[in-house]
Amino acid sequence: MAFGLGLVLTSPTALARQADPGRAEPLQALLQCRTITDAAARLRCLDARTAEVEVLLNKGDLVVATRTRIAEAQAAQFGRSASAPAIAVREQEQAPPPPTRIDTSIKGVSTTPDGKWVMVLADGARWQQIDGRTLARDPKPGMAIAIRRAAMGSYLANVAGQPAMRVRRVN
Repeated sequence: MAFGLGLVLTSPTALARQADPGRAEPLQALLQCRTITDAAARLRCLDARTAEVEVLLNKGDLVVATRTRIAEAQAAQFGRSASAPAIAVREQEQAPPPPTRIDTSIKGVSTTPDGKWVMVLADGARWQQIDGRTLARDPKPGMAIAIRRAAMGSYLANVAGQPAMRVRRVN
């Protein structure tokens, strides 16, 4: 954490910014300490604000994430309903775009009482077939699967290169 904050504090763009309404208030207060010219007062301010940030981080009231972590979290949310919590980013043009496709492998397979496939992916996500398409080869653990966004909020899955079946995420 100290390394990350050091980067923020010494970044020229961070120093050049005035109050940013999109930035978390505790971080803004911490960055404002840099404007204090008296060294002792600046150190007291930095110590106090750093302690406040640490308390908020430990309580989970403040979260700091890298762009890589945001992209990973967005990928983990792939296929969830719109009611799932969104990841807020201050400047949308800087946020990585949400994925439109995932390529992974199948970890487990089962069927519903009506014969539809339920596939558990490597990351634990469960996807259920919602159409009546039959596959030439049944899905099995270890097979490759590609799931992509389709029209009207639906998803299509290709198992081991076979024709796509319509699926939805169930967890």
